[in-house]
Amino acid sequence: MTELRSKDLSFSYSTRLILNRISMEMKAGEVVVLLGANGAGKTTLLQSLCRQLRPSAGNVQVADRDISLFTRRSLARSIAFMPQHENRQSELTVLDVVSLGRAPHTGWWLPLSAKDREVVEDSLRATGLAGHRERQITQLSGGEWRRMILARALAQDAPILLLDEPTAGLDLKYQFDVLARVRRLAKERNWVVVVTLHDLNHAAMFGDRLALLAERSLIAMGTAREVLTPSLIQQAFDVSVTVIDHPINGTPFVVPMYPGDSTVATEPDAATLSDVATLPDVAEVSDE
Repeated sequence: MTELRSKDLSFSYSTRLILNRISMEMKAGEVVVLLGANGAGKTTLLQSLCRQLRPSAGNVQVADRDISLFTRRSLARSIAFMPQHENRQSELTVLDVVSLGRAPHTGWWLPLSAKDREVVEDSLRATGLAGHRERQITQLSGGEWRRMILARALAQDAPILLLDEPTAGLDLKYQFDVLARVRRLAKERNWVVVVTLHDLNHAAMFGDRLALLAERSLIAMGTAREVLTPSLIQQAFDVSVTVIDHPINGTPFVVPMYPGDSTVATEPDAATLSDVATLPDVAEVSDE
């Protein structure tokens, strides 16, 4: 069973400390959501977990093996990373870019096998891009671009998937669609999925566990109910909120307070809404 683990992971840019002794364990089949204010180090942590950045201290392990011992190709077979930003000036088509996800398996210059092509097509369909395969990437909208980069990561077919703000630039339909598909893949394929999000309520709905970064450290990691408390959110984001139970599915629901609102922020009510039908688990959302 594949696991991803960081041990006392620290990272600095020159003399500026960004991450300080981050220890986390992510298990196969779960979605871990990284949360934190802008500049908290979420992207730096993701890049350190896949060796795009070298930590100044500590280490990262995949299945109890330090990732510094992996070859570049073997690491790419184990970890797929979806970045926030990439150069968009290219004459490649959507199909070309998504097919690059198979490079760790086929090499850069070998033709794709029938299995490779099937994986690429599945990735295009999963991200709603099957009808855009021949479009040049310079013609894509911001949301289409994000879905293409996600499709490439899915085509890599690695047991660990790191996604940096996969819903940025997507409309509401595709935000939910992408997160539901990613969660389902984690369950069906027993993948480790680590994703950064800004929307705390999306994190509560789709994350098995949440990891909250602030002050260069991991200040909380656990279920949504354990992490999304007014006091922790105040510490991480410097904003007052109240946290209630979602009226449909019962997950914690974060409501920001207006400046000057005298209402006291409260912890989630432990009472269940027994008279309200619950939604199906997001892992069961249909492909249709």
